[in-house]
Amino acid sequence: MNNKNWYLPVIILLLAISFFVARKFKKSYAPPIELSAITIKDLNGNIVDLSKLSGKPLVINFWGTWCGPCRQELPGFQKVKEKFGGKVNFLMVSDEPVDKIIKFKDANNYTFLFAQLQKPFHDFGITSVPFTYFYDADGRLIYKKKVELSGEELEELVMQMID
Repeated sequence: MNNKNWYLPVIILLLAISFFVARKFKKSYAPPIELSAITIKDLNGNIVDLSKLSGKPLVINFWGTWCGPCRQELPGFQKVKEKFGGKVNFLMVSDEPVDKIIKFKDANNYTFLFAQLQKPFHDFGITSVPFTYFYDADGRLIYKKKVELSGEELEELVMQMID
C-alpha cells in the first residue's frame, strides 16, 4: 500500500461505522407521542375521544395488517387483555385504509378496540411497527417499546401499570 494513501481505508472504515451506529440509533428511537396529538376513528368512521379512555391505564399498539411481527404479538395481547381488560384499555391503531383493518379484524377473533390513525405513522416519527405505548390513568406516557412484545413481557408491563 502506498504510504500516502493509508488514510483512505481508515476514512472508509470510520464512515461505515458511523453509518451503522446512526442506523441502529434511528431504529431504536421511540418518539414521545402525547395522547392529545392522536386523532383516530373507530371502524365505523367515528372519532374516538381518547379522553374517555382515561381513568384506566392505556396500551396503544401501532401496527399494520401487513406486519409479520405485529400479527405474531396479537395473540399475546389478546391473552393479556382477557386477564386485565377490566383494569386497562387496549387500543390497536393502524394507518391503513379502514377496509383493510376491518377485513383483518373480521378474519380474527380479537376483542380490541381497533382504530384508524388519521395521519400516516411517519407524521408521528414512527418509522416501523410494531410500536407500543403505555399511558397511565391520567394519560401520561410512561413507557414505549419499539419491538415485538411477547405475551409475558406485555403482562409484566401491564402489571406494573396497575400496581
